[in-house]
Amino acid sequence: MAEKAHIPLGVGFYPDWFNENYGISFDRKYYFDPETRVEARMEIERSLHERFGEFGLGSANPEPKPLITFGMVMLPAIFGCEIVFEDGALPWAMPLNLSDEEIMKLEVPDIFNTSPMKEMIGQIDYLKEKYGRVVGDINTTGVQNLALKIRGDQLYYDFFEKPDLCHHLLRICAECVLRLFDFNRRTTGTGAMDVTPMADPELCILPNCTAEQISLQTYEEFILPYDNQVADTCKPIGIHHCGSVDEVLAGYAKVRHLRFLEIGFGSDVRKTRDTFGPEVAVNARISPVLMKNGTPEEVAPLSNFSIDTVGLTHGTPDENVKAALRTAAEYGKIPRDRGEKEETKPRVFAVPGKKRPPVETSLRSASRTVTIGPDHPLVLIGERINPTGPGDLERIRSEALKQVEAGADILDVNVGVSGIDEAQVMAEAVRAIQEVTDAPLCIDSALPEAIEAGLSAFEGKALVNSVNGEEKKLRAVLPLVREHGAAVIGLTMDDQGIPKKAEDRLRIASRILERSLQEGIPRQDLIIDPLAMAVSADFESARETLEALRLIREELGVNLTLGLSNVSFGLPRRSAINATFLAMAMMNGLTCPIVDPTSEEMRLAVLAADMLLGRDRHCGRFLAVQAKEPEQVAAVPTEKEPDSESALLELEEAVIHGNRQQAVELTRLALDGRMDPQAIIDRHLIPALNAVGERFERKEIFIPEMMIAARTMQACLDLIKPLLERETEKVLGTMVIGTVFGDLHDIGKNLVKLLLKTSGFRVVDLGENVPPQNFLEAAREHEADIVGLSSLLTTGDPHVRETVRVLKESDLGDRVKIICGGAAMTGKFVQACGADAYARDAAEGVKKSKELLGVE
Repeated sequence: MAEKAHIPLGVGFYPDWFNENYGISFDRKYYFDPETRVEARMEIERSLHERFGEFGLGSANPEPKPLITFGMVMLPAIFGCEIVFEDGALPWAMPLNLSDEEIMKLEVPDIFNTSPMKEMIGQIDYLKEKYGRVVGDINTTGVQNLALKIRGDQLYYDFFEKPDLCHHLLRICAECVLRLFDFNRRTTGTGAMDVTPMADPELCILPNCTAEQISLQTYEEFILPYDNQVADTCKPIGIHHCGSVDEVLAGYAKVRHLRFLEIGFGSDVRKTRDTFGPEVAVNARISPVLMKNGTPEEVAPLSNFSIDTVGLTHGTPDENVKAALRTAAEYGKIPRDRGEKEETKPRVFAVPGKKRPPVETSLRSASRTVTIGPDHPLVLIGERINPTGPGDLERIRSEALKQVEAGADILDVNVGVSGIDEAQVMAEAVRAIQEVTDAPLCIDSALPEAIEAGLSAFEGKALVNSVNGEEKKLRAVLPLVREHGAAVIGLTMDDQGIPKKAEDRLRIASRILERSLQEGIPRQDLIIDPLAMAVSADFESARETLEALRLIREELGVNLTLGLSNVSFGLPRRSAINATFLAMAMMNGLTCPIVDPTSEEMRLAVLAADMLLGRDRHCGRFLAVQAKEPEQVAAVPTEKEPDSESALLELEEAVIHGNRQQAVELTRLALDGRMDPQAIIDRHLIPALNAVGERFERKEIFIPEMMIAARTMQACLDLIKPLLERETEKVLGTMVIGTVFGDLHDIGKNLVKLLLKTSGFRVVDLGENVPPQNFLEAAREHEADIVGLSSLLTTGDPHVRETVRVLKESDLGDRVKIICGGAAMTGKFVQACGADAYARDAAEGVKKSKELLGVE
């Protein structure tokens, strides 16, 4: 294979570019008539050579290419989705929106006896007979992408409300992806060609186009297990990710056998490279909006990674394409004379003065995920559950419940009693605890066989306590952790014992991290314990432990735990000492201490420290706990808010976090207390939804959390509205909303609609693919104050512009306001079109709509 002279630049035009410029159609015939497709591909090669031949694109005399392809709609079509074909667009699958009952009855279909696949197999046989071969493959689509086509937007609620249904559907989707990829591999030997030209064509590429819409926690709990199911069967694999990858990087680092990652525009490329090292090829996509609407000077500064200009639409200036190609050739040159071979292995030892970004560690049971990280509330690991021997299961269950009810997020299980079969008792204890609580577990043993038994019995991702810097311990424990996909605690001790100085503990922590990474355990799955020692035995010990916490946090970036009670050993008033040490340790990076959660003083210290460190928005968790335990704070000389006010603060928190049942009950209590219904909306529900919007804008939450919060608020409004006087019920305004002509995407538009309705707007939804005249007629009919235009693709630009023109030149032009939003749009473009406002996302859409109508 010839060496590349420079970093590759892939140029990918959207179908409308070929359709508008050269009349090439991508209608149903293109996908179902192989001869039409062969001719079209030859014409595509000639057209690219005509315009960009000097840069090596296309061919003047192309050979016939016996290609199979079907976009990413084959699996949706197999399940029965309607497929929309257009001359200038990729095929699009309309969601089935199956009901709960239909989903639970769903089984893996007999893929190869369905109409779409029979048609495709017939085409393959034809091409092989005529040309002797067939190239290309059928896009398998990603597990979440397929689930959304089957279930629709309801999937985002299922993540929170129906996890069992969700897992049932995702299992079916994963199995279908596996079967289709196996077909691709057997038929053509490739699996990436229909997803991205930048990957090794033999890879299995998972298109995770919708992963940007969910949180890291949701990805790890629901999607990651099925991505790994595909990875284990189809290894090695790649991931195609649309949009910024930053939020889900830690999740992708847990995907096994990953060799390629394609990331959307807006991603932190350096962070991506640091996360995956040289073993994973990274391809970064340029924004098609920049390519279409930017200047050549804005397009040119591209270097340091492979690049793909996927999705260039009609109207993209040729000069911008040439500028990108020139830049890749001039600034992306690969040096050949490097002298000594460079070290490509990523350095994992701490580098003094170099701070690593913090990571998040996720542990889960069969139905619950706990995320550990510096931006999350402190996670409590309940101190050891110690059975006295076999059969002591009732006490284990009782102690587990007691600790969870007291606030433990994770339970440490240690069964190390002399004279027992520790492996057997560990497995029994783990199964017993799982019967009564969904808390993730920490398997605590010095025996590898007991760790193995506990991990095998646990349903989920556990934490192992522990490994240390001793070579024999590392060799014995780390393979078990990797095999079971667990996380592990690393103790800063080795054959020489526990170092006194913080710097030496950092050295051991670095060694454990290096060995973990070599074993295939990602950084986020290692939690370091720098070991708290009794201050009564060494007056400097607590200070050195705090310094070790700080150094390890800054230079390794891992999460940190401590057995807090050790520090006060041999001293009076131990609870007070432990609580003070906890607060000091949190300031130095502690994220998941091992504590006695039943200690009231310790619980109060945790709540107060989280609140003071800004991890408890509106002080909601602190106030909620205190409201439930008034007798324990009654002796504190302070002005206590009335119970009704505390309950209303709890109501705001319930809406913010999407706790619908709790929110409805608190709303009912407020109404029973004769609080003014409109005041509940104005003073508590609307501010709560505003807080949700702010969290969404800061990327603290994602589309599912936003939707579940809006639905929670709607449930509260359903209780309140019948009590409002009709004339006093506030309607902020009427909006007609829709996705512009030529665009079938609707998730963003649906989210805006949901937020507008719960914020007090009357919303008329015209759906997708809406012609300009329909917007105008609906605005007249419903006396709209605002018209909202949504567009995901740059192909919608002309239709946005035309719709704005039709509205502004009509009789409504001086009265109705126009707001535009969607991934393809920019504020500059919207202003040039003559619209009144641009919104980057759904939350800003609500805010801007209120501003347009002068609503406070």
